[in-house]
Amino acid sequence: MSTVIALLGFVALVFAQPAAPAQDDAKVWSHYEAWVAALPALPPGERVAQVDRYVQQLVSEGVAKDEATRRFERINVIRRASSAREMVYWNGSFKSGGGPDAPLQLLQETVRHLKPGRAIEPGVGRGRNAIWLAGLGWDVTGYDIAKDALTAAQAAAKRAGARISTVEGNHDTFDFGTAQWDLILCAYCYMDIDDPRWPLAFARALRPGGVVVFQTSLNPRRSVAELAAIWKDFHILRAEDLDAGMESNDWAPSRTVPTARLVARRK
Repeated sequence: MSTVIALLGFVALVFAQPAAPAQDDAKVWSHYEAWVAALPALPPGERVAQVDRYVQQLVSEGVAKDEATRRFERINVIRRASSAREMVYWNGSFKSGGGPDAPLQLLQETVRHLKPGRAIEPGVGRGRNAIWLAGLGWDVTGYDIAKDALTAAQAAAKRAGARISTVEGNHDTFDFGTAQWDLILCAYCYMDIDDPRWPLAFARALRPGGVVVFQTSLNPRRSVAELAAIWKDFHILRAEDLDAGMESNDWAPSRTVPTARLVARRK
């Protein structure tokens, strides 16, 4: 009997011990940041989900797969704390071939009616839209916070026989200028379509008759009437407020949250 009691006491003691504490955010981010810096970029055309590459790395270091997955989920939260962290995340994503390959459908449907001119794409990423526009004769500039995105974009442009200009920059500091552009494309680039500063900045930056093409996931959603009110100084050529999941052939967030689409011409 005493042996059984002793054994039960030992089991109770084991289960009473607190679980090993999860690594704190600073350590998790520091490890991830170093991993991204050393991560080799995949060849153009190849793609492996960043989460799979990072989880595989952690598992090779002896971390349990469930814990490795949890850490990446945490990275997806804490990266949003600053633009510097977002830059690290997107460098990792674009080194892994992240993002759609085909140009935005809304862009394709819009530019068939436009004469080629000068275009700017904030958050150009790997260059899928910019390269497509360049192939149609547009003079295209794109900027991004992620250096590795720009490297990938230039490599893809060279392979496609296209020429695009790329600049390292972010939305808060990039100078769109005055009467510089015939087309501004914002495609899932972390610009908010309901932010009142963009209609003002874009109206100034566009040449007369210039067009904005804007598509993004948006939560909370905005109705077509609300979008039209925000962009009231433009001629609204097209505005759509789509339920989650209605847009399924572009960036993944639109599969789970509403999507806003806007095509507007400067008055």
